[in-house]
Amino acid sequence: MPDILSLLSIAFLPLLITIILVWGIWKKVPIYDAFIKGAKDGLKTSVEILPFLLGIFLAIGALTSSGAMGFLQETTRPFFEKIGIPQELISLILLRPVSGSGSLVLAQQIMEVTGPDSFAGRAASVMVGSCETVFYVLALYFGVTSVKKMRHAFLSGIAGYIAGVMASVYLCHIM
Repeated sequence: MPDILSLLSIAFLPLLITIILVWGIWKKVPIYDAFIKGAKDGLKTSVEILPFLLGIFLAIGALTSSGAMGFLQETTRPFFEKIGIPQELISLILLRPVSGSGSLVLAQQIMEVTGPDSFAGRAASVMVGSCETVFYVLALYFGVTSVKKMRHAFLSGIAGYIAGVMASVYLCHIM
């Protein structure tokens, strides 16, 4: 017999859709027209976002295929080793602010090589779950909204990212 959480999980989306439809009928909203308008707005937003996404993905491709990522890894390795961050995490730390999906692939590779219960595997999991893709977010949000001055967003994002990396390494060391 399924438990109550399983039943809620299965019924959640149909119940939510039903509630939205009943509410729309009650408020006399033209539901289908509202859905079509929302879909059109969503497609417009997708088209507006596309150039910024392409720019980020091209930059990531150029960074990795040119060998610049390998150079950055080798250059920063002594610094990271001094502060207790293993070599396996360097590429993840360098790529995570730029690409969420790319960093997921790196985290998977780290866990396949070192194991998910290793220090590097645990730290990679925490970093992927708690550190933001700073450059991606800034390029996407500021590009779409046409905001020209980021003011303190970049520095705040990088400071938060560094704090997230350090916290994940520290917490995985003590646990």
